Amino acid sequence: MTKKPNIVLMVVDQMRFDAMGANGNPIISTPNLDMMAEQGHNFNNAYAAVPSCIPARAALMTGMSQENHGRVGYEDGVYWDYEQTLGSTFKEAGYQTQVIGKMHVFPERNRLGFDHVELHDGHLHANRNQNKKHLTQYTGSDDYLRWLKEKKGMAADIIDDGLDCNSWVARPYGSSLTDEESRTST
Repeated sequence: MTKKPNIVLMVVDQMRFDAMGANGNPIISTPNLDMMAEQGHNFNNAYAAVPSCIPARAALMTGMSQENHGRVGYEDGVYWDYEQTLGSTFKEAGYQTQVIGKMHVFPERNRLGFDHVELHDGHLHANRNQNKKHLTQYTGSDDYLRWLKEKKGMAADIIDDGLDCNSWVARPYGSSLTDEESRTST
């Protein structure tokens, strides 16, 4: 009987093809990624058929095109309820499956057929409308932030942990004033 290969699928948001040495970048040092690409398979001709993160992730997780999986753009709070997923397909083939990192699905703890999930969807996705700036205020389902809260307590900086979502908001360096306070102060 042939032994099944171990499979590690690494997916990142917004990384250019040439942002690692194995794909020809002479400046960036990525020895671990280069080793994985050399010893495994590097999809050097792959592309996302949908440029937005949620529809692209749905296509990867379901094997369906955008018109079939129904995800058009960024939209929170829409249930991910698919009969067949990447996780369930691997489980049916006898694999034990795990996701580590960002899934950004709804509901948050939806495993999409994977056996285990170590989740870090980022402070902004999980708490965007809750204005929680300190880890002591955080009560969500993000495994990394729960670990950070346990290990660092009050010393942890939830906004500047470096593992936030895309930095589309300015970090509050040097000021704790809200936008309204800064506009009205003299």
